[in-house]
Amino acid sequence: MKSVYKVFLLILLASPLCLATHIRGGEIMASHVSGQNYNIKVRLYFDLRTGQDAANGQTGVLVCFGDGSTKEFQRSKMEQLPGNVLVADYDGSHTYASAGTFQISVSLENRTPGVLNLPNSGDTRAFFWTVINTQVSNSTPVLPNLSFEAGVRQLFTINLKPTVADVDSISVKLPRLSKPSPGECGVRMLEHNYMYPNEISATGTFKVIPSVNQLVWQAPEILGNYIFAMVVSEWRDGVIISESYREGLITVTDKPGPTVDIPPYESAENSGLITSTPNVKSAEVSMAIEAYPVPTETFITVKAYSKKRSVVTLQLIDIKGRVLREVKSNGPVISIQEEFDMRSLAEGIYIIKAANEKDAVSQKVLR
Repeated sequence: MKSVYKVFLLILLASPLCLATHIRGGEIMASHVSGQNYNIKVRLYFDLRTGQDAANGQTGVLVCFGDGSTKEFQRSKMEQLPGNVLVADYDGSHTYASAGTFQISVSLENRTPGVLNLPNSGDTRAFFWTVINTQVSNSTPVLPNLSFEAGVRQLFTINLKPTVADVDSISVKLPRLSKPSPGECGVRMLEHNYMYPNEISATGTFKVIPSVNQLVWQAPEILGNYIFAMVVSEWRDGVIISESYREGLITVTDKPGPTVDIPPYESAENSGLITSTPNVKSAEVSMAIEAYPVPTETFITVKAYSKKRSVVTLQLIDIKGRVLREVKSNGPVISIQEEFDMRSLAEGIYIIKAANEKDAVSQKVLR
């Protein structure tokens, strides 16, 4: 019987559950070499307080190139950052057979557990991606390392000024977290359980400030870990030529430092260098909705905003009034975002409807 227990223990120790990576963030960068050849760097941030052995053991990552092929990249560099964070780079290259738009991605288990704005974070997969257009000669911008430490009622900032970039324009927006669809090389999906950091206290702002090239949180009030994401878009002649997803984890502690006044709550949903903010200022209307692109042949992104925190329902309705898709927020929220798959639907007019406990608004879209 003892031998059976020993065998079971060996299996348990060798299982993936014992190799939780406790990821604090990551990003992917692509650098054009020549023709269709690119150097690719995967940068991961690990939590040394809860997973140092696992971080040291993460010697390679599987990279999906978006053309049906994959490759294992080996770790090329490690460096310890303030706040018990280890940053590691994994480098490799890939040559595409022909020009096109490709999503480079990495999916890993597990994020750091105990994140306030992502329930069961330790059981979720981290998904990092970059989209490149190889029809143009271009390298994705390189930004400074992420910051991970914040103080209660203190201004928290992340520098967004590129250290390496082409002459193209850059915009930054704060999306919902990404998660992978099932499979080795998944399609990116929205993590609907995610809340923006300032939604936890429903106070203050969490947004990009273009004039200083910074992400600014003014200011955290509750101790704990908060996850966030940003998408860096690169523009040339009015067209997006690359998009890079960055994800990080902020640890808020009660540390010494100057405090700031905390402004009224402002949704982080539309924060960015290029943005359009819906009008929810009317005293009569408590909801606003956006849907794009219109027309579409594939997916349509729907964003709904509620003046006050409430349960929000999104519906896709056909011209006969039939509800084809429905999504409801997990509890009261200020905003919700969803992607509806339109590919299997017939061409024609459809209605996107958003409703809270008080109001309902709608927008026509064309397939």
